[in-house]
Amino acid sequence: MSSAMWGWSKVECVPDSEHIKPCQRSLHVAAILNDCMYIFGGYDGSNRVNDFYEFSMEHRRWSLVPASGIPPSPRDRHVGVTHGNSFYVFAGFDGTQRVNDFFEFSFDTHQWVPVTAGSGIPPTPRHSHAAVIYGHSMYVFGGYDGSYRSDFHEFNFASNTWSPVAASGRVPRARYRATVVTTNSSTGNMDGGGRMNLENRMYLFGGHDGTRHLNDVHVFDFTNKRWDTLQTEGPAPIPRDSHVSVIHGKSMYIFGGSTGSAMNDFHELRLDTCKWVPVQSVGSPPGHRFCHVAVTHKGAMYVFGGYDGTNRLNDLLEFRFGMDLTWCDIPEGTLVADLREFVDQEQLSDVTFIVEGKPVHAHKILCMRCTYFKAMFMGEMKESKQRQIELKDVRYPIFLALLEYLYTDDVNVGQEIAMELLQAADQFGVDRLKKMCESKMLASITVDNAARVFHDADLHNAKSLREKCLNFILSNFDAVTKTESFEEMGRTNIELVFEILRQR
Repeated sequence: MSSAMWGWSKVECVPDSEHIKPCQRSLHVAAILNDCMYIFGGYDGSNRVNDFYEFSMEHRRWSLVPASGIPPSPRDRHVGVTHGNSFYVFAGFDGTQRVNDFFEFSFDTHQWVPVTAGSGIPPTPRHSHAAVIYGHSMYVFGGYDGSYRSDFHEFNFASNTWSPVAASGRVPRARYRATVVTTNSSTGNMDGGGRMNLENRMYLFGGHDGTRHLNDVHVFDFTNKRWDTLQTEGPAPIPRDSHVSVIHGKSMYIFGGSTGSAMNDFHELRLDTCKWVPVQSVGSPPGHRFCHVAVTHKGAMYVFGGYDGTNRLNDLLEFRFGMDLTWCDIPEGTLVADLREFVDQEQLSDVTFIVEGKPVHAHKILCMRCTYFKAMFMGEMKESKQRQIELKDVRYPIFLALLEYLYTDDVNVGQEIAMELLQAADQFGVDRLKKMCESKMLASITVDNAARVFHDADLHNAKSLREKCLNFILSNFDAVTKTESFEEMGRTNIELVFEILRQR
């Protein structure tokens, strides 16, 4: 399938609109209305701006939006939404202070006016919050007002009132630079077939809680006013903030963001199965970026601007989802489940490993997915002719988890075994499993364990995990150096302490 039908491409604008396109920027907002994408504000690398641009999807043309009235002050890290025939801007950072002012731009009058609530107390001045439109209301979650927040507010446009959202369930932890997206009737009603009803929900993903990046997913049910943590399967995105999220079909898509470094990975969360899958596509993917924006329109996602770690950007990129086959009535494949049944299954096995004195039955053809065993079975080692092989330096449950990965390309990496499984993956040369363990551990770095994780990451050449741990330690130097794990690292490998001190 060509890139014009499915995948990434650069949006070719009408030539005479190029000179009036938005300047390079990050931390801006975007929203879609009447076949147009609207961009407001942001940071251009030197100044906050408050310009307002329209991109016509039909004509592929940029234009400045003519406006009267007093617009919002230049700002970044605000939110922007559309409701009715208006575009709304709420809160943000104006270069001097956090604000909580609220503005409406009416496309009927082409005028900016402040929104004055009839009653209720608005959220505190803040930036880096997240917002969605549901029904006749705007919902605002979290952000930073001097502290990281997890409060949840509703502004009802019909009654012109602010109110806190009373909800049951477990409220997500405080965070900023997270994303929220909503599903509605267009997403599909699936409760009749025994599947989760996806309607009337808001999905919250990722962000930063002041200590670490996050990759948890939380669901707010607007009907029942309840929060739930979504238990997902598959390789989740690395914890991050400043990414974008969109809904298309029955899936939520996550693109880019910051994990400590700019990213350009692309992930799909299938909401019916709660399974993460990496998005495979044609075309050249966008460059790494965070603090960008994205909208969806008629089968495509549009990404504009952001920051790549060196430069602000103002490119406009399109991802065509193509034909959505997700909901064809095709039975789920059983290959992975079938192969999992062969883990430690004596039937048809042709090799037995002895681990901690216990037999583990295996099949050489599947074990050869591991470079260690491939060399063992195909080389001149004596084990190549043995049906029973003793393995040392690995525990029985860890080896079973390793074997499950070799058979199925997947395994549940529990937090309690992540480091030990990483060590085994390094020992046996299973690089992808090693990366999965690194990803799991990135979400668990704390002041108390950072030095230990850093030491283990160095010992097992887990480069990405090592880099993230080092950045965390440098950012929390005073607290980390007072921990027992730091003292233990100093006793075990003083060179790592010197490396940290050199980078201070």
